[in-house]
Amino acid sequence: MATVIYDFETSGLNVYKEDVIEIGAKCVENGLTYNTLVIPLSKKGLTSKITELTGITNDLLKKEGKKSLHAFLEFFNFLQGIYEQYHEITLVAHNGLSFDDLFLRRMLRYVQGEGHTEFDEMFENIVFIDSLLLCRYIHHNKSYHSMKDMCTLYNITNKSAHRAMGDVDALVEIWSHLVNNFKQLHADCSGTHLKYVLYL
Repeated sequence: MATVIYDFETSGLNVYKEDVIEIGAKCVENGLTYNTLVIPLSKKGLTSKITELTGITNDLLKKEGKKSLHAFLEFFNFLQGIYEQYHEITLVAHNGLSFDDLFLRRMLRYVQGEGHTEFDEMFENIVFIDSLLLCRYIHHNKSYHSMKDMCTLYNITNKSAHRAMGDVDALVEIWSHLVNNFKQLHADCSGTHLKYVLYL
């Protein structure tokens, strides 16, 4: 099974109305990455708050961003290549259950609406894991489990916070610590127990 850490930067927090403006992903097993800026599907301009948070400007999106359909298809083809190589794929995002995973499913519906159904089988077999839930499970004695808090806990430097690949690279390191800690907590259990806990 391959594990892909992924992150979206978006035009806002409303998962039903805002747009993905940057995609970042990395396969843990082979180190392959995907990263691109995305022109907002709604064509809405970014607010000054989002630009201040991410450093992504409207001009940058115009110069370097790819059209949404192009970017989504590229990303899905990246995942498809990993899926075909490893036959199983797990997608990991921090707070994915309430955020990134929902944007991803919107992206899938969009490309399906454009006639692209070649990724349906892959998505039917993808396992989604929210690393935030694993942080809460392992570090249940702590009050906060954000990416920033976990980076501080594990002495990880996020060189580009609130940019997709910066957050992906940081989460790859966090994920390694989490898996090792989980294995230590459940040394007497098989690897399937990790799946059981994480997939709930």
